[in-house]
Amino acid sequence: MEKYLSGQIATDFVLGHADYFQVSSGFRSADQTLPEEVIAQVNAQGGITEGGRVYGQEKSIQALLPEEYFRQDYSKLYPEETLDSVVASQEHGSGGAVVGSAQLYGLEDFILGEINVLEGDIAPLSDPSRNAIAAVYSADEYGVIDENDNCFQIGDAVTLRYVEEWVYVDADTGEELSEEEMEARWARGEANYVPRAKVYEEKEYAVCALIEIPGALTYRYSTLGASELAMGAERFKRDTGTSSVMVYAFNTAGESNAAMEDFLEEYTQSVQPACGYESKQSKTAEFEGFRNMFLTMGGTLAGIVGLVGVLNFINAVLTGILARKRELAMLQSVGMTGKQMNTMLVYEGLYYTMLSAALSLVLSAALGPLMGSLCAVFWFFTYRFTVLPVLAVIPLFLVLGILVPLLAYRSVDRRTIVERLREAEG
Repeated sequence: MEKYLSGQIATDFVLGHADYFQVSSGFRSADQTLPEEVIAQVNAQGGITEGGRVYGQEKSIQALLPEEYFRQDYSKLYPEETLDSVVASQEHGSGGAVVGSAQLYGLEDFILGEINVLEGDIAPLSDPSRNAIAAVYSADEYGVIDENDNCFQIGDAVTLRYVEEWVYVDADTGEELSEEEMEARWARGEANYVPRAKVYEEKEYAVCALIEIPGALTYRYSTLGASELAMGAERFKRDTGTSSVMVYAFNTAGESNAAMEDFLEEYTQSVQPACGYESKQSKTAEFEGFRNMFLTMGGTLAGIVGLVGVLNFINAVLTGILARKRELAMLQSVGMTGKQMNTMLVYEGLYYTMLSAALSLVLSAALGPLMGSLCAVFWFFTYRFTVLPVLAVIPLFLVLGILVPLLAYRSVDRRTIVERLREAEG
């Protein structure tokens, strides 16, 4: 559970617009801003020990990116033969840099304490007087950082364009197109035009750190040819001119968790249905449901296999005794007592049981690691070898190894030795 929660949520609660929590949605516009009055209502409930906002960009922000990075990112979508034309159609800045996109975060101090610092120092992000920025790298579900996920390293200069006005230009000539020409091309089904920033402000920053932001606090989608970057909340609001809260993340005192969960459930359903939230409690319930599915399926399968095994053991013992009726009768005819006969059959049953237990232990040790392959399917699985299930059923099968032969022989021993010998001969 701890492994699952660590990959699903970073704090006790994450509050945002309802669209933000939808699959393939995330934060995309000012319409999905979390209102400050909602945050005030939540804070008024008390019990919050610490919290902070993640600000998201309302409008497009461009970044000057190395052409190699842009090509590498777009190669995921375009074949090599068309990649050159795609790169050529992009606007280029000084030094051959390609004008791409940026996904920019504004992080308050509490959020800065929740991120994973891969390299460098994030302290400059808290100082709005410094032109500091952090390059955001992502990790896969197993926590492995993708080193090719960003093109910026510590000390690099990052140029961002805050765009105020856009125009469309001809993809071949770069000539600005009028609204009439755009409508005409649209009507003809032509697509040889691209957007260009017409009015914008450029600012330059220095990369002070490489960081990973928990997935629960990100935009929850990625854009080709875009670089993810983060700065302090105050610098973000000043430079972007916006204060859109993407999410508000916070922790509560232990005894307040349940009360806050009840409040948010009622609040987001009845009072503010446009808002939504995630919590460790809801993620815990999600995990329990997933685990119970495996317990139900695995328990049912194990029960069926176990029942088949028991029935097979009983059948093997009964068949063995019935097939050897004449042999057992002859042994008794030459002096073997009933007690000796029972002892012999019990030893045989115990022999089968212990042989099965030994074989089960060997197969568990040999084949058990194959269960580790589930870790490649479900990132929150961790394989641990254990012999406890085998050891737990050994006493049960020892009892069966004793009782089944005795009960089976009792049904045979009801007839006299002479009757059994004649029946066997017949």
